[in-house]
Amino acid sequence: MPQEHIDFRHLLERVLPLEALTTAERAVVDGALRSGVAGEIEQAALAALAQLERHGAMSKLAPATADLGTVRYLTRGRLEVVTLQLPKPTEQDGVRTIPRASLPAHAQTAIAHVRRLLRLDEPLFSNDPRKGDPRGALFEQLDQVGRDLLGARDVRFVPAGNGVHGAATPLSDTWTAHALSQPRSLVYCPDTTASARLRNEAVRAGVRAFVLAAVTESTGRTLGVLEMRADEPNPFDADALALVALMADCCATALERAARIESLVFVDPLTGAYNRPYFDLQMKNEMARAQREGASMALCIVDIDDFKSFNTTFGFEAGNQVLMEVVVALRSGVRPFDTVCRWGGEEFAVLLTAPVHLPDVRTISERLRTLAERQDVRVTALDGRAHRVAVTVSIGVAVYPEHEGTPADLWRAANLALLKAKRPPKNQVVFYSKADSTESPSGP
Repeated sequence: MPQEHIDFRHLLERVLPLEALTTAERAVVDGALRSGVAGEIEQAALAALAQLERHGAMSKLAPATADLGTVRYLTRGRLEVVTLQLPKPTEQDGVRTIPRASLPAHAQTAIAHVRRLLRLDEPLFSNDPRKGDPRGALFEQLDQVGRDLLGARDVRFVPAGNGVHGAATPLSDTWTAHALSQPRSLVYCPDTTASARLRNEAVRAGVRAFVLAAVTESTGRTLGVLEMRADEPNPFDADALALVALMADCCATALERAARIESLVFVDPLTGAYNRPYFDLQMKNEMARAQREGASMALCIVDIDDFKSFNTTFGFEAGNQVLMEVVVALRSGVRPFDTVCRWGGEEFAVLLTAPVHLPDVRTISERLRTLAERQDVRVTALDGRAHRVAVTVSIGVAVYPEHEGTPADLWRAANLALLKAKRPPKNQVVFYSKADSTESPSGP
């Protein structure tokens, strides 16, 4: 009999005799398929297998080996065998790695309640994200669900890598990394006092138990880890752990949706850099955060020198190529949590977020200028020929709070500095000084 490896969606849509299910059971399957959440689809498939066996539409075969992790079903009338290889839970130093597939399938029915609590279909994820931070609001809701539904002390989202500046700090970097590498499993420590490596840190943090669930996009990319902490030992049974896994899947779906909305509203379609509306929002947020933390931040306004010459000599498409190459240079020269925006035309705004000190601002802004100058930029002219062009930028820089204390004033200061940087020979970085030019360019 030929073998074919399929996913759970294919299993539900093409293989299982779902016509044998009751109307209510079929509604659960249809709802999981419509959701697109991998965890829901998997749980629905496992539940459907159990229900089809109960209805007599499928029969479980005796295992061919002593491997209890292998479950085989025969589909009656189709002579097809469905084999599930379910990994077994493991334990190391008091921490358990629990495959999601081994968790109770009937917990899937509770996700509708979780989705209502998370309010995933409300305007938070469908309206203009400039009116709020959908990610921050989602994490607040997840925290509330964890407290109300599962009795957790708090729920945190720990992003993979350095994607989110100022994000939550995990209790254990080692186990967080392990959870990221095992997206189809949960990492559960029912009692931190039983773990030699975790005991001291957990006592300092006041955490008696925790569970980690990877948050994974539909493409397979892992976004981060959902970490749920508790004050008491052994707080979560198997049903609760299944619900944690499904919450992580719903979190991934919501984050993907928010990212799609953000790309439509906040991203310049030509260069892929953030646009002016995003800059306006980020400028206010970052300055407010710097003020709260008593730290410095900086604004660099970057202007491509003699940009019109590219358009007039080689055509507008060549000018677009130059814009895209400059964005690549700017992104490569800043920190992961800094922001590169296209302000308009050939002008870009770079936010160096707090904390950043004046010597670092000088280093980064000069690095941006150098990276742009050293690029090997080739453009295609209207005659179809390729040409190597020299690209340089001039940069005006202003620092909060040393130079100005409001977004509009900081923009004005950086723009004044840019006017000086644009004077011949150009291709230079100029920092704002109150003793400099009295020119007054318009603010943002």
